[in-house]
Amino acid sequence: MRMHRLCSGSSLVGMALLCGFVACSNKTSSNPTDALAKDADSGTPTDGGCKPDDSTGTYVLIDDMETTDHGPIALEGINSPLSKGYWYNSGAGYSDDAGAPSDTSSPPQGSFVFTALPAPTTTLNCKASAHAARQSCVLNGLYDTCGVGFEFAQQDDPDAGAGTSGGGDGDGGASTPKVTVPFDISRYKALTFWGMTTTPDPMTNSLQVKVQLPDTDTDPRGQVCNGGGGNTSKCYNSYGATLSFTTTWQRFTVLLDAGKDGDFPTGGIGIDPSWGYQQAEWLPHQVYGINWQAQRNSPPDAGAPLMTDIWVDDVSFKE
Repeated sequence: MRMHRLCSGSSLVGMALLCGFVACSNKTSSNPTDALAKDADSGTPTDGGCKPDDSTGTYVLIDDMETTDHGPIALEGINSPLSKGYWYNSGAGYSDDAGAPSDTSSPPQGSFVFTALPAPTTTLNCKASAHAARQSCVLNGLYDTCGVGFEFAQQDDPDAGAGTSGGGDGDGGASTPKVTVPFDISRYKALTFWGMTTTPDPMTNSLQVKVQLPDTDTDPRGQVCNGGGGNTSKCYNSYGATLSFTTTWQRFTVLLDAGKDGDFPTGGIGIDPSWGYQQAEWLPHQVYGINWQAQRNSPPDAGAPLMTDIWVDDVSFKE
């Protein structure tokens, strides 16, 4: 079983119970495919203008990808002795399927940087945007994934020897190695961001992307899903929502609500019931980060490679 696996079924489309609620788009027509931005509910072109958000609640910026090349994130409230986490790319490094070519990724694995948009756009409350997080891959093997994400909080690695140098967890080359630690996001009600793709499935005109929030029950670092050992086959089935990215920018809003007793609320989050650690609870006070992933759900000999291109912009929480 591969790390960062999304599901064990034949299709992400079947994960309807994980589909996230799609909110209205405020992003203008300038985007990586030079297509018109569309309202995520109606699918009709916008008028090219920007309207401030009129919903209730306060938005808290996680990151707008404008001030650095890959982090740290901009979220406030991560204070010493903790430090803010960084963005990273994942997947597209597999080559263990018999006869399957190795996957490829851009940016290359382990060297993630933000991507400049062809022209400035506007996002939440008419904020200007010039950069986004982007990860594209060519996937050849069954359940191979391509993704991008970030960690919330880090601390100095207590196991690193004195005088050790070099970065950890993408900390930008800091002199002291870092490890990611669980972070409390329980005060927030929803996650909102903009997403698009340039590689939609020609049958559906969209790319299925799962946004997920690994916590101490679903990530092996928590020593729960793996039983405290090295077998991670039940890990990485994190709470999240599967969304349809199209070739036009959409604003997505996902409620950070897992419901009760397996009754997933509309627009909320859940885990795939077909695999992984099924006793996992949603633990909003112990979350490692957020990531977005697309997955190939067919074997190497079942057609052409899966092309994935994931764009994510201006990520915020809503209180």
